[in-house]
Amino acid sequence: MRVTPCLYNSRTALYRVFISPFEKADVLSRRSAALFIPVVRVLPTVPAVSTSIFSRRASLVPRFKKRDNNTPTTSSKATLPTDKDIEDQIVMVVNEEGKLDGPYRTRNVLSSLDPETETLRMVSRAPREPAEGQPQFAICKIINKRDEKEKERAMEKSRKEQSRKATRIKELEINWAIAPNDLQHKLRQMRTFLQKGFKVDVLLAKKKGSRVANRDEADALIQAIRDAKSEVRGAKEWKEPDGKPLKVLKLYFSGSTSSGGARIEAAEPAEEEALNAEEAPNAEEPMISETSPRP
Repeated sequence: MRVTPCLYNSRTALYRVFISPFEKADVLSRRSAALFIPVVRVLPTVPAVSTSIFSRRASLVPRFKKRDNNTPTTSSKATLPTDKDIEDQIVMVVNEEGKLDGPYRTRNVLSSLDPETETLRMVSRAPREPAEGQPQFAICKIINKRDEKEKERAMEKSRKEQSRKATRIKELEINWAIAPNDLQHKLRQMRTFLQKGFKVDVLLAKKKGSRVANRDEADALIQAIRDAKSEVRGAKEWKEPDGKPLKVLKLYFSGSTSSGGARIEAAEPAEEEALNAEEAPNAEEPMISETSPRP
C-alpha cells in the first residue's frame, strides 16, 4: 500500500523559506518588463485628397473683382434718367456754350421747359467724393427734341451710305501663277460683278507655296484681266494700278452704269426721298419754337 507523503514536512518548509521568494521575484520582474515594452500601432493610411476638389469648391466662393475704369457701367447714357425720373433735388445745367450754370433746383428747371419740344437729360451723376474744382451736383443738359431727332436721322443716313458703298465694292485675289481653269473662273466672277454695276478691285500677289511666275506670264495675266473688263459694256479702269508686277499689284475697275448699275444708282435717290419724307413736319403737330427757356 502506497503511503501519501505529508505536505507539511521539513523539505517543503525549507523550500518555502529559501527558494520560493526568489522564484516569485523573477516572475514579477518578467511581468514588469513586459509592461514597459512600447506598443507599436499601425494605423491605416489616409488616402490623399485631390487638390482639384478644393479648387473646384473654391471656385464656387464668390470673389469681388476690382472694377476696371474702362468697363462700361450701368450709368451710361442709355440708362441715365430724364425729366421727372431725375431724383436729384439740385443739379447743374450745361448751357448753349457748353459751360456749367447753377446750381439750380431740379423742379424749377423742369417747370421752365416746354414738354412738347424740350427734355432735361442727365449726362453725369453726382460724384460720391468730388475732387477740388469738380461740381458736387449731377450735371444735366436741356435737349431739343427736334434737333435730337435730326441728328439720329443724319447718323442713320450716314451709316446706310457707308454700308451701301461697302457692298458696292467687290475684291478678287489672283495668284501670279494661277492655273488656266482657275483664271477663267475668276474672270467670269469679275465680268458678273461689272455687269451688275459693282466696283471690282483685283489684287495680284504670289500665293504662299506656289511657283514663281516670270515677267511674261505676269504681263499676259494683266492683259487677260483687262480684256475681260473690255467685254463688259461701259466698264472701265477708273484708277491707276497700285504696286508692281510679280510683287503686289492692285487693279481698279468700275462696272457698267446701265442695267444692274443703273438700278443700284437709282436706289440711292429713292431711299433719300424716303428719309426726307420722314423728316417733313406734320401739319397737325405744333410748331417748334427756336428759343428754348433756360432757368
